Parts: sequence; C-alpha cells; structure tokens
Amino acid sequence: MSVLGELAERGRRAAATADAAARGLAGLHVLDTLGCVAAGASHPVARDLAALAGLDGAEDVRVLGLGGRRALRTAVLIEASLAHVDEYDAVHPGGAVVPAAVTVPAALAVADREGLPGRAVADAVLAGYEVVAEAGLRFGGPALYPRAWWPTAVFGALGAAAATAVLLDLGPERTEAALALAAAGLGGLLSADVLGTGHYLLAGRAAADGVEAAYLARAGADASRTLLDGPAAAALGRSAGPPTGAGPPHLSCCPIKRYPCARPLHAALDALTGLREEGVAWEQAETVEIALPSTLLRFVTAEREPAGPTEAAASAAFAVAALLHGRAGDARFYREPLPAGSPRVVLVPDPGLDALLPGRWAARVTLGFPDGGRAEGRSDGAREVGEAEVVGKWRRQLGGPGGSAEADAWRARCLALDAVADVAELRRDFARLLRPENENTIP
Repeated sequence: MSVLGELAERGRRAAATADAAARGLAGLHVLDTLGCVAAGASHPVARDLAALAGLDGAEDVRVLGLGGRRALRTAVLIEASLAHVDEYDAVHPGGAVVPAAVTVPAALAVADREGLPGRAVADAVLAGYEVVAEAGLRFGGPALYPRAWWPTAVFGALGAAAATAVLLDLGPERTEAALALAAAGLGGLLSADVLGTGHYLLAGRAAADGVEAAYLARAGADASRTLLDGPAAAALGRSAGPPTGAGPPHLSCCPIKRYPCARPLHAALDALTGLREEGVAWEQAETVEIALPSTLLRFVTAEREPAGPTEAAASAAFAVAALLHGRAGDARFYREPLPAGSPRVVLVPDPGLDALLPGRWAARVTLGFPDGGRAEGRSDGAREVGEAEVVGKWRRQLGGPGGSAEADAWRARCLALDAVADVAELRRDFARLLRPENENTIP
C-alpha cells in the first residue's frame, strides 16, 4: 500500500474508533484553537488577511475573527492563518507540525456549510490530527527544518483533507483520492530571515487546499497515489519511515501551548520556572544562556529588535522577558518593544539534546549573575496544560467578553462538542462573543 493509502486508512480508523474521551479532547482543542483565532484577529497580519477577503465577494460561510461572510476557501484560509499567527496553537512535537491550525478551522467551516453536528466535527478533528501528525512523524518532522521545509506547510493539507473527507462521508477510495489531490501541491519553505505574513499564509493555504481537495475528490477528481513515495522522497531528501504502531490517537500527543512563542522555547521557559520554584532568583540574572537541540535552532533567534511580532514570537529574548514581566501567556507582549533592562539571552546548540528528538523538545538554561554566580536548570519537554488552564487561556484570548456569562455558556457547549446539534449555530454564537475593539474586520 502507498504512503497516502496508509495515511487515509489511519485517518478513517481514528474517526471510526473514537470514544467519548477522544471526542472530549477534540472539543478542548476546538476551544483552544478558536481562542487562538480570536486573539489572532488583532495581530498586524490580520490586516493583510482582511484585505485578502476584500477580493472575495462570495457569502458562503461566516469568517470567525474578522467578521463578514466569504467563500468557504477564503474563510478557512483566514481562520487557519489567524489560529497560528501568535504561535499559540497546539503542536505535535514528534511530527513538528501544528495540526490544530490546519484541521480545526477547516472542520468547523465545512460542518457549518454542510449543516453537520458537533460529533461529526470531533471525528473529523481526530482524523485530521491523525493524518498530519503521522505524516510528520514518518518523514522525520524536525529533520526537515535544516532543509528549509516547514513540516506544517508540507503536510498540513493532508490533515485538512482527511478531516473534510470525514465530514463529506467519503468512502475509503475517495478519501485516498482527497489526500492524493492535497499531496499534489505540498510544499512550503521556511524563511531564513523574516517570517511575516507569508509564513502564516502557508498554514492557511494548506488548510484551504485540503478542504478543496476533498470536495474535488467527492466530484470524482483524482491524482497519483504514490506522491508521498518516490516524489516526496526526492523533494524532501528522505523517504517515509514505517507506520507508527498502534496506540492512542495522535491528538492525545499534541500538547496545548502554555506560551505564545516558538515551540522550542517552551522547555526553556519551563526550566526557568522550575528554577524559580527551587528558590533561584533567576530574575536577577544578567545573562540567560539557552541550549537547544541543534536541529531546532533553525527557526528561533535571540533578536532584541525583531522586524515585527511574528519574528518576536521566535525570539528567546522576548520569551524570557515575557516570563520575567509576568506576561508569559500574553500574546500582545510580542507586539510591543522589548522592555528596557531585559537580560541578555544567548542561544547555543546542545547536540546531546538532539538524542531526545523527535518525541521531546528539551532545553537547558544557564544563568549568569552580576556577582559571578551561576545556576543551571533543565526541562526535558513542555509541562502538560490541564483543562482549567486551557479555559483560562481562552478567556484571556477573548479579552473582556471572555469573562461573561454568555462566554461561560458557550464554552460549556464547546467542551460538550459531541452533543452540539448544529455547528453553524455554535460558530455564529462564537462570532458574537469576539471582542468589539478588533479593528481588523472585513468590510
């Protein structure tokens, strides 16, 4: 069987065997991702997306975050881009992909258009996460970074296609066709300098391409089923590994982010938090040296004057300063100048940490104090984020409306996604919650 065939089968199985616990976790990821969309709507990149929406006069489905109604493809592209723009969406470390951004907005928008219930969305999310994470794992995930490929852009359309195939009730053969059509356009280069709008559009385009591929498959379109065999190996410089073994759904291995910054920096912030809990006054340090796996240094910096918020989210200097100022979970911090007096941050490679990849993205920190003293800490992976913390994060992302009774009622419905009768109604009510001060709206 081809790699695409194996992925299609795996995605369908994840949806077909989903239990209440798995669907409940899917609901939590939907809640978190929509919080990311809401927060992303005030990001400077959202202005560019609003301009893009102005080119589309269709009124198919509502656009969460920016308001208005546009064609399904445009809505998915915008919402998926907004979900990732603050680097706050869930990630699969082993596959080095962000399944939430490319799967959740696609599943919700398609379910809205097709008049489907929440249970269908939960199953679709499980299928989408399964496929994009499995693809990332089999092609080495983090190993693609040094070759300038962004794994989410390379494999994201597969996840959106798998999710949409579940919602359109495609059979095994048409599901494989959907993934093949999505695979035909896979790609996405990782920038060597500024990220900008172009980087975040990659996630949006991947999600939109995947949705489009599934609709084309339903209409009878087809593509080569061996694109992830020889052609992908030639392009990516490595062949797909064997399928991962049986176990819990890949969704359960996608931690929800505690910090709105590049994922390799999370372990460093956890290490600093651990030192604080041990009584080390790391806030008084003059220098903070962060050692990361050499592979992951490809897309983080220690830049103190980044080109913009997208680059600030990849800066260890900003991440450390956010923790220092008690704003580690505030995405807006990365849209402001670095506060004066922030410690000097240095990034260094630690080849020993590479051995923990792809499953664990570890970090080691070394502090230098004015009196010459030193302290060291380490984290072998980001700490788990529980439901209560996810809810608190969601409330912060919505701003003022996040603490209202209406928001609490909506949150309860989302967390019981399996029981939601009409996803279109759920999306409509969420749009009404979004903070009114957002200026990046669609005319």
